[in-house]
Amino acid sequence: MNATTGMYLLIAMMPNARSLCPVVLCCVLCIALLAVAPAEAFTADSLNITVSTNGDAIADFQYTLNGVIENAIPLSVLQDQLVQGLATSSEPPQVLSFSKSEATLLLKSFAVTNAVPTGTEYQTAPMNFSNAQAALQISAVSSVISADFSPKITTVTFPDGYSRQFLASSVLPSIDHIVVNPAQAGAALTSSVTAPGSIQVNTSPEHTQVFIDSAYVGESPGVFSGLTPGDHHLTLEADGFLTLSKNVTVTSGQTTLFVENLAYAATPTPQSAAPGAGIVIAFLSLTMCGVILLHRTK
Repeated sequence: MNATTGMYLLIAMMPNARSLCPVVLCCVLCIALLAVAPAEAFTADSLNITVSTNGDAIADFQYTLNGVIENAIPLSVLQDQLVQGLATSSEPPQVLSFSKSEATLLLKSFAVTNAVPTGTEYQTAPMNFSNAQAALQISAVSSVISADFSPKITTVTFPDGYSRQFLASSVLPSIDHIVVNPAQAGAALTSSVTAPGSIQVNTSPEHTQVFIDSAYVGESPGVFSGLTPGDHHLTLEADGFLTLSKNVTVTSGQTTLFVENLAYAATPTPQSAAPGAGIVIAFLSLTMCGVILLHRTK
């Protein structure tokens, strides 16, 4: 026998059921209906979650208890369902305040925090509101109480005031947000601007000597790093080739490519004898002849 059949039998078995006044009969029917099907007793209106700098969060949950069931739900049962439904870590939420219309809970480790160059990154935990409904289904009042634990509006606010809002969602997804620290952001920007750069030198021929700002740094091909951003004087030298000098601009945090083919040096031409060289040679020849003649006369 199902519940509906039982309801009709209950009314039929009542003595003088037909002679009951309409008001009494209506009350009897209401009681019978409550025994047949669960009543919609709980509606989640809004959930506001404010994330603290350490990753904990304060959750303010506002809801409505409806109809005659309002006074029938034990607050301890409702509190247990909310705690189970809003749990996001191994440590259960801590109830700070609780009433028939609003609950305030502390959510430990609601967000994971990580230090980044510009500030702090927050990654919130997801939240499944159907967990509270599942807990209600196995409770002692599930036969007379039904509930919708999905808030009409869910708002998550971070320490810098940035917020995300979700409408009538049964699942609150994980949210990533970076809270920028102006001092850290300024330092990161300055660091990126003043970061050293590099020059990659490729030449023909290879094994050309490379000088940067008149200092020998090695041979090509090669990458020469640790250079301050700005212009640098580059000099290339190789045997049999003309020396090449150029200015190269280095960009912060980047590698500047420099490719160059050196020109062959001209073949040296024999230079003519210096003026007066013939006279010197003739003088030396006469001197030698005189020495030989003197030697023969003796």
